[in-house]
Amino acid sequence: MRRSAKTTMLIRRIKHFRNDESGGMLILMLAIFFGITIFGGLAVDLANHERTRTTFQTHLDNAVLAAASLSQELDAEEVVRSYLLSAGLDPSEVEIDTSEERIGGILVGRTVEASLPAGLNTYFFRFFDIETLGMTISSEATERVEDIEISLVLDVSGSMGERTSDRSGIKLDLLKNAASDFVETILSDSEEGRVSISIIPYSTKVNAGEELLSQYSVTGEHAYSDCVDFDADDFTRLGLSTSQELQRTGHFLIGAMSTYYPTAGQWVCRFDAGFPITPLSSSVRELQSQISALTALGSTSIDMGAKWGLALLDPSAQVPVGNLVTSGQIESEFRGRPHAYDEENSMKVLVLMTDGENREEYRLHPSYTSGSSGVTRTRVRNTDYYTVDSPETYYENDGERPYPERYFYATHSSSYDRIWSDYRLIDHPNFGDAWRAEEEDLTWPQVWNEMSPYYYGYNLYGIKRSSGASSRASYFRDHVTNTISAGEKDRRLRQICDTANDAGVVIYSIGMDVDSTSSLNLLKDCASSETHYFNVEGLEIQTAFDMIAASISMLRLTK
Repeated sequence: MRRSAKTTMLIRRIKHFRNDESGGMLILMLAIFFGITIFGGLAVDLANHERTRTTFQTHLDNAVLAAASLSQELDAEEVVRSYLLSAGLDPSEVEIDTSEERIGGILVGRTVEASLPAGLNTYFFRFFDIETLGMTISSEATERVEDIEISLVLDVSGSMGERTSDRSGIKLDLLKNAASDFVETILSDSEEGRVSISIIPYSTKVNAGEELLSQYSVTGEHAYSDCVDFDADDFTRLGLSTSQELQRTGHFLIGAMSTYYPTAGQWVCRFDAGFPITPLSSSVRELQSQISALTALGSTSIDMGAKWGLALLDPSAQVPVGNLVTSGQIESEFRGRPHAYDEENSMKVLVLMTDGENREEYRLHPSYTSGSSGVTRTRVRNTDYYTVDSPETYYENDGERPYPERYFYATHSSSYDRIWSDYRLIDHPNFGDAWRAEEEDLTWPQVWNEMSPYYYGYNLYGIKRSSGASSRASYFRDHVTNTISAGEKDRRLRQICDTANDAGVVIYSIGMDVDSTSSLNLLKDCASSETHYFNVEGLEIQTAFDMIAASISMLRLTK
C-alpha cells in the first residue's frame, strides 16, 4: 500500500524534529536555573532561620545571664521576660526554671534555665508544603561564689582552760579538735588559691605578729608588744589605715599580785607560741600547727578579736598582704586580696567564737607609756637592784641619820629594806670593784618589761612609808592603768558587727558554755541570721564547726 505524499512529508518532519538538536542547551539551562532557584531559595530560608535563631539565642543568653547574677535583686523570671520584651520578642511562651543555693539566708549560687519556642515563615520551602521552620532556643546560666576569705576568731582566754559544763573535756582541747577539723574540711576539697583562712586568737588583746604589724604605722615607744589599742571610732569601720598611726599597746603585767616576784601575772599582750595572727593561708599543716599551739590565758575581749578578723577581710589590707606575699609570708595566689566587697563570685566569712563575755580591758595611762621612769637598775653579780630618786621625808625614812637622805631602794619585799643614801647605789661602799656593778636608767617601757605595776607600787612606791605598803601598791596599780568597761566593749562589738553585716560579710557566731544571757544575745545579734548563731555545750562545739564547714562547702569549690 502506497503512502500518500502528505503522510510521507509528515513522517519526514517528525524524524527531522527528532534528530534536530538545536535549542537543547536552552532547555537544559532552564532546568538548571529552575533547580538553582529552588535550592537557593531553600538556602535563603535556612539562612534566615539560622540568623533568627542566633539573634534569639543572643537575647535569651543575655536575659538568663542577667537573671542569674547574684547581685540581681529582681525576680529571675521577671528579668528574663523583661529582656525578651525589650528585644522585641514575645515572652509569653518562654519557659523558665530557677534554682538557688543558700547558706542560711545568704544567697551563694543561682542557676537560671530558659527555653523559647519560635517559628519562621518560609518562602521556598512552601514548594515542598513546609510553610514554617520551627526552633526551640535554650539557654542556661549559673553564677556561684568561687573565692572565699575566712577569718577564724578564737577565744583563748583563761576560762578556756577549764572543763566544760557537761564534763566532756577541757574547752580549749575541744575547740582545737573542732577548729582543726574545720580547716581540713574547708581546704582539702577546695581548688588551689580559692580559699584563704586567717586565724585570729584573742584573749585580753590580739597579737598581730611582728611581720603583719610592721605593715602598719605604729607608735614606737618600745618593741616589746605587737598589739595595738583601738578607739571607739575604729569600730565604726572594718579596715585599718596603713598611714594613720596606731597606738601600740603598753607591755605590762596584769592579774596576779606579787611583791616578791617582779614578773608575776599575765602579759596584757601575749606573745606565747600560737598566739600571733596567721594571716591568709591555705596550708592545712600551717593552720593546724598554730591551732595545736594555742594555750588558755588572760581576760576576754571579743571586740578586739572581731576587729582584727574583719580588718583581714577588708580591702584596706591589700597592701600589707601584698608586701607579705613579696616577703614569702603569704602564698602568691592571695596577692590582691582581700577582695572588694562587691567583687563578683567572692565571699567573706567571719567565724566568731567565745566561751564568755567581754571583760574590762586594761591600758597603760599615757603618762606611763614612754619617757624616763626615774628608776635605775643596778646589776650586781646577776642580781638586780632598783633605785628611785626619792628624797626622804618625815613619813618616809629608814630610821637612820643624817636626814634627809636622797636615794631610795628596796632589795626585795621580804627583807623590808628601805635604804636612803646621798649617793647612787653603784657607789655604795658595800659594792667594791669585785662586784662589777652595772647601772642603767630605765624608761617606763623597760620598767614594765621587768616588773608588774603592783611590784613597782609596793617595792618602789609603797614601801617607802613605814606602813600601808600593800594598799599604796594597789592604789598605784590602779592609778597607772586606764580601763575600757565591759559595757563599752559590748557596744563596740555590736557596732562593728552591724557594719560588717551591712557590707555583706557572712558572720557565724558560736557561744560555748556561755552563761551570760546578754553575751548570748549579743552573739545572736552579731550573726548574719539566727541560722548563723550557735549556742553549744561541750562536745557540741564540734557539731557547730562541722555545720559551718558543710555550709561553706555547699559552694562546691571542688576542681
